Amino acid sequence: MTFQIGPDGPIYRQLADQVLAGVKSGLLKPGDRLPTERELAAQLGVARGTVRKAYRELADNNLVQVIQGSGVYIHSDGGQLDSRRRRAAANLVEETLNRLERWGFSPAETEALLRADLARRQTGRGVRAAVIDCNPESLSIFKRQLLQIPDLSVSVLMVESILMEDDPRGLLSEFDLALTTVTHYDQINACLAGSGLRLLKAAMALSPRTIVDVTSLPAESSIGILCSSNKFAGLIAEQLNYFRDKEGRFDVHFESDVQEAARFIEQYDAVVAPPDSLLFSSSAGREALERYRTQGGRAVSFDYQIERGSLIHLEEQISALLRQKYPAGKAPGKV
Repeated sequence: MTFQIGPDGPIYRQLADQVLAGVKSGLLKPGDRLPTERELAAQLGVARGTVRKAYRELADNNLVQVIQGSGVYIHSDGGQLDSRRRRAAANLVEETLNRLERWGFSPAETEALLRADLARRQTGRGVRAAVIDCNPESLSIFKRQLLQIPDLSVSVLMVESILMEDDPRGLLSEFDLALTTVTHYDQINACLAGSGLRLLKAAMALSPRTIVDVTSLPAESSIGILCSSNKFAGLIAEQLNYFRDKEGRFDVHFESDVQEAARFIEQYDAVVAPPDSLLFSSSAGREALERYRTQGGRAVSFDYQIERGSLIHLEEQISALLRQKYPAGKAPGKV
């Protein structure tokens, strides 16, 4: 692929857009190698930092993989992402069913609740929101948090699915609003320009409980990270170094089953994983964690949430949309 730079727009943006166009057209295929930062900077006569910024943005959106000592490659694990999302969805269903069972709901009562909620969503009443981010773990956390808001139904989408879509406005045409993080807001906003869809940006922060758990880990602790994606692993490592006095490097394991996860955590004094990890969300995982804790191991649930200020703004927007969709005091569900 030949790169070109012109007079319009930031150079890093031109480079990133050319890679995106190459992927969408099929000119660049999964696994194709791109020039290194040094090679492309020399070829175009631009600063190496400019190329680095373009590659970093592409990597943040799961469009390329940067492999240290090897190069930059077009991302090739879309099938794995789909598998991880299905697994995360199954884990979320199991967690919800387990919680309802602990609260005393019978299988029949649970089924009735689910059927009623699905029926409500199919009527088109309430507000439909698309939540967009770059990793499945965050999307699972955000959805769990947002589903606590009344009259809101939530669908999750990966950033790459928006960027790769020929008609992103059409893809989101059935939604009343979209929500993404501050990191991805400008990109998604550009994709949806002229659609009329309300796009909100959310500030993110660790939950107070997670901050307490992270900061209370002894400085000399060996820490392992257990998750499903490189993006979330990087986020965990970044936050661990931010909240701890001593900066460190952390081993990462991408979980596929409970047995492998249990073997991994036994090597460390502490393990950090998202709330929907198999360790927290499955009965076998909780048994493994109990054994780990009796041996002195510490497990931290890395809960990266939408900040309260952003939630309040979202709730205000939902109320405004409900007033527009159901005027004259007609609340969702009333006829």
